[in-house]
Amino acid sequence: MIITETKPFGMIKAELEKDDKISLISCNMCARMCGTGGEEGLEEIKEDLKKHGYHVVDEFLLSPVCDSGVVKKTVKPKGNAILVLACDSGTFNVRKLFEDRKIIPALNTHGLGAFDEEGKIFLIREFK
Repeated sequence: MIITETKPFGMIKAELEKDDKISLISCNMCARMCGTGGEEGLEEIKEDLKKHGYHVVDEFLLSPVCDSGVVKKTVKPKGNAILVLACDSGTFNVRKLFEDRKIIPALNTHGLGAFDEEGKIFLIREFK
């Protein structure tokens, strides 16, 4: 699986304007398993955005965002800005499909990982 980490909220806010209409896209595969995406990550970022006065207009939970066919078929964003809770591959797909929107990656991609016997994620190969 791909290992991701949520960017600090201040970095995400720096990319947004208060009048942006924000669409959220969250990966329900690798990012969910890392605790950075999925429904939990989606709800967390949505609440943080609302608490800071931003306007979320819609949200999409996809398996996986790195499959451009899934994104193309499922995502019909109403927002002018799309906040993506997915790895770099998923963000790349969103950027290619919605070139007319502001695309904001909410996660940093670190590399390839796996679970150990205790269920903890560890990094196998770091992306450079």
